[in-house]
Amino acid sequence: MNYKDPGINYYEQKYQERILNNLKKKASALRVEFVPQSKIYTEPQSPQTFAT
Repeated sequence: MNYKDPGINYYEQKYQERILNNLKKKASALRVEFVPQSKIYTEPQSPQTFAT
């Protein structure tokens, strides 16, 4: 049996999942519910020009 390292992305994803699950448990204990945030669109701002 050969071992294959899943890589940093795998461990980072698992870490983020653990963080989120722990936050959900804490929120549940406080009777608060997490609601997924939809993508927020912000209009691009035009570059500012400065007179010299």
